[in-house]
Amino acid sequence: MISDCRTEKKIPHTVACRALGVSPACYYKWRKRPANPTKREVRRAALTERIKHFFTASGRTYGSPRITLDLWAEGWQV
Repeated sequence: MISDCRTEKKIPHTVACRALGVSPACYYKWRKRPANPTKREVRRAALTERIKHFFTASGRTYGSPRITLDLWAEGWQV
């Protein structure tokens, strides 16, 4: 959105950041983020999918202790 303000309405990034309550440093850090996900992000996404799988497969009744045991059984280190 901040980039759109600059290209479409000629509003400087610093003004758009101030209006949205975002620090310019965070905005520029976000712009320079890597295009490909990191190994950690990939692992966390896969882990989240497995947790959702076990939870829905249990009829939405398993809690964290039981899901943790299921993850351990699959070889996850959590």
